[in-house]
Amino acid sequence: MSSAVPNPALPVLIPGQLVGAGRYTLMWMLATGGSCFIWLARDERLGNTVALKFLRPHLAADPNMRLELRNEAIKTRTLVHQNIVQLYDIFEEPPEPPFLVMEYVEGASLHTLRMEREGQVFTWTDLRPIVLQLCSALDHAHAAQIIHRDLKPANIMVDMLGRVRLADLGISASLNDGYTELLGMRDNRGTVTFMSPQQHEGEPPQVSGDLYALGATIYELLCGVPPFHSGDIEYQLQSVPPQPMEARLAEKQLPCDTPPEVAQMIMNCLHKDPPVRPSSIRAMAQIIAPEAMAQPL
Repeated sequence: MSSAVPNPALPVLIPGQLVGAGRYTLMWMLATGGSCFIWLARDERLGNTVALKFLRPHLAADPNMRLELRNEAIKTRTLVHQNIVQLYDIFEEPPEPPFLVMEYVEGASLHTLRMEREGQVFTWTDLRPIVLQLCSALDHAHAAQIIHRDLKPANIMVDMLGRVRLADLGISASLNDGYTELLGMRDNRGTVTFMSPQQHEGEPPQVSGDLYALGATIYELLCGVPPFHSGDIEYQLQSVPPQPMEARLAEKQLPCDTPPEVAQMIMNCLHKDPPVRPSSIRAMAQIIAPEAMAQPL
């Protein structure tokens, strides 16, 4: 990764500032990540609110990061689905910093919603419709040959109408992605508590990696913690089987209402060996709701 330094020519972002050649007025910062800021903004041309994704100043001068932002726009722009946050455009006109223009979803992440629940866990009854919507979003992405690669509760929004919206495909990869060749190294970015052993080792992106991450996400939402959450997580990820959900919930003196076949599916998703995982997102949906397979995901 480049040792980029902040570009003094880039303005500091503040509320009320006009960006994008005067089209967008910054309102307030919605979120920060390791590499970016997300701002709520008003589109002065169309009159609606949007979310703008900026690289952090120390990364905005890095040509590789600018290229990655553009690649994110190219990949994400093709994903038009009711359960995926829509990307509208990318702004790249110096001397302003580049940014993505995205749909603004008014709601909360599954991480936040879990923390607000009794025992800080979902019941399977409540989580089931959410997971089915997630399956629909991921099935659409996989059909377009795009792997999310950073699936976790914090990247899954639920809007005010209860609709799931999959967000942050910033490190997503096509199945024939050339990013590792660009950097000349193996790409193991992601969140270690939700990534597969293969992704952690920097192996090429595969559908099985998203299946692992979806299993880890469901596990955390039902149990309150991800499969591995303390101690040497990297060692456990490679060498230790996760604790069954029933045992994890019993430790917290909480009941488990997950059907046995679904609990087994989740544990299969978390298997170290990819062939043991479900064959596809549709295969997972078949187990969760056999009747759903009569209709398109």
